[in-house]
Amino acid sequence: MAYGAWIGNLKVNGRGGNYGTVKLLLDETMTGENPARLGITVEIAGPGMPPDAFEVELFTNLNRRDFVKTHEPLAESGGPTSYWTPWRMSFLGHSFDNLVFTAELPVTKCGAYRITARYRMTGTETWWWHNDFAPRPNDRLQRDCAVVVSPAKAARSRLYEANALTVEALAGGSYENRSTLDDFLSIHDFDGFNPFQLTYVNNELGFNTLWLMPVFPNTQWRWDRAKWQWAPNDNPGSPYSSRDYWSINRWLADNAAPARALDLFRMLFDEAAAVDLDVFIDLAFNHAGRDVIYGAGAVDLGFCTMQDQEQWVREHHPSWCTRGTAFVDGHSVPYYREPAGSDFECAVWAPTDRLNEHVWDDANVDWFFGDYAALGPKPGRAADYWGNPVSHYDPKGNAEDESDLFYTDLAVQAETEKLWQYFGYILPYWIEKSGGKLAGIRADFAQGLPNQLWEYIVNRTRKARWDFIFLAEVLDPDVIQYRLNRVFDVLTTKDHHLYRQEEVRMSDLFASLEQESTLFGGEALIMHNGTSHDEGGNADKWAMAARYAVTAVMYGCPMVFMGQPLGLADKLPFRDSWANMYRAWSDEIPEREAVGRMYLRINQARETTAELREPKRYFLNLSGGGFHEEVFSVARWRDEGEKDSVTLVFVNLNVHHGNAGTFAIPRAIRLSGNYQVRNLVANDPHRQLWGTPRSAEALYDDGILVVFTLPNEVQYLKLEPA
Repeated sequence: MAYGAWIGNLKVNGRGGNYGTVKLLLDETMTGENPARLGITVEIAGPGMPPDAFEVELFTNLNRRDFVKTHEPLAESGGPTSYWTPWRMSFLGHSFDNLVFTAELPVTKCGAYRITARYRMTGTETWWWHNDFAPRPNDRLQRDCAVVVSPAKAARSRLYEANALTVEALAGGSYENRSTLDDFLSIHDFDGFNPFQLTYVNNELGFNTLWLMPVFPNTQWRWDRAKWQWAPNDNPGSPYSSRDYWSINRWLADNAAPARALDLFRMLFDEAAAVDLDVFIDLAFNHAGRDVIYGAGAVDLGFCTMQDQEQWVREHHPSWCTRGTAFVDGHSVPYYREPAGSDFECAVWAPTDRLNEHVWDDANVDWFFGDYAALGPKPGRAADYWGNPVSHYDPKGNAEDESDLFYTDLAVQAETEKLWQYFGYILPYWIEKSGGKLAGIRADFAQGLPNQLWEYIVNRTRKARWDFIFLAEVLDPDVIQYRLNRVFDVLTTKDHHLYRQEEVRMSDLFASLEQESTLFGGEALIMHNGTSHDEGGNADKWAMAARYAVTAVMYGCPMVFMGQPLGLADKLPFRDSWANMYRAWSDEIPEREAVGRMYLRINQARETTAELREPKRYFLNLSGGGFHEEVFSVARWRDEGEKDSVTLVFVNLNVHHGNAGTFAIPRAIRLSGNYQVRNLVANDPHRQLWGTPRSAEALYDDGILVVFTLPNEVQYLKLEPA
């Protein structure tokens, strides 16, 4: 009987590897002699056959980020400087008629990686690949397993987002009243109005990461759909449509000079580093403005001459742009799977592959990163230029699909490969310009790039700075969120509305957090926030501080927008007008400093209490069963360590009055001996709250009574052996 080849049931650390995702944290300075390891198994068909009849290998780029390439032919893999390499597997045992093979791989470098497997008959040359087979008859073919190795410090990030043109702007609502980068500094602030600076972010509020909205020059044009013509885009225009990826917006300088803007940018990084504040920049890579230029990076890469760096890309290199929709016999025909052949063919606006589901009038270059499965509109969401729904079927795939493997022709075409190299150089360029201090990015509309390109960008960047952090904005359904989780360190939450609602209930928060864990796995880092430049807030400062207290005790990254601690309900316009927060800073608001101190105590508690940053959690019920719907309640503890690594978190969600309840302590939480308790966010966090210590058995039997005398009150109750 002829042999029937099959390979499958790939498992990585016990988890399914077929389109699976493994997320790890790593401190490269501490790997030493005992690196983390991945245990991997795979099965092959081998009924009645000896294991030595086969050669079985893993095939991966794990730890190979320093040799990253846009594309590596199979024949060039496996060498000392190759990006991809095989790992021989050894026989482990049988699973029914299948042979099981295993291997253990060290994890020594942060990066975005993939793993697959292959095998062949001993002494033959033909490999059978894991990706060539379905797990079961009639299923889709198996896909690569993603391994995302993130810098350990990503789990410690506490983010404060700021718009540099707005954060310290004067009243008046004009260009002349804008704030600039010198307003972030302790010196060089020349306008006499200085309520904000870097030390406010970390020393007064306790955040350790400043997220700057885009700092590149934005496009000078936008498409006016009402008049069907180009219109100016300078009041101030969206910073998310760049004109030049290689310079700092001159508006961010007090004298509006480009050189001065770059100098202030560097000074900001120097001063931020001096006060232990990381700085992220925000950027959009899938689209740009109509007038986007080559810029200095293209000169460095040899893609244009110095004399041509100010030329528009769409006019001189249209093949880097997506071909737009054409009208044929009264019908629109999309061509988003093709590069443009001329300036005229370039898509009118991005993202062209969403067929007008999202329309950004100043995003008039849609970059063409190749033809891949997930390029295309979500089913049922396509529209014409006027917003009317249209029926569109793409046999190659859609936005909710990813069938592409690591050996893909995305970057083989010369022009596409150059574009990958162009975008892969942007972050190393700015790491160098910042003196090595740029610490991360927030990627706007991250699903607008194929995962393979993000993998290249991540690994190319990590060659320049190993602990660089990648945060993704993802707008779409679960399958697209899952796809981006396979390459990014941190994802934005879908349920940010919960963290600003006055009427939010415990069951709402529980459901959201559990859904995240189900979708991404418990080790995925999710950014939790109630406000951002895209989301309005809540004018109740104390309510928002209480909701921040919820985000700050969950595994992931808590975040606020600059107006939240000041009680601004408005997300603040950033495209159509010059906004300011002048009154929020300058009016006499007695509680402003008290609210700031609460953010500081919450952030200090997260920084100094390891269990608040780790995955282990147990949502607490009342002693009689069920949640107290007006109290967020969770136990947090460390997976390893002493018995004192337990903190019980209670947040009063009621914005009008106090609350109380007795909460059960499950035996899943390891306790022994006697305990005292401190509230880590109290005015005196060192004061013991119980008159006499309580035993572990008493806590298990009787639970813990929690009393809130105030609305929005927060208690982080640290159990300590007595």
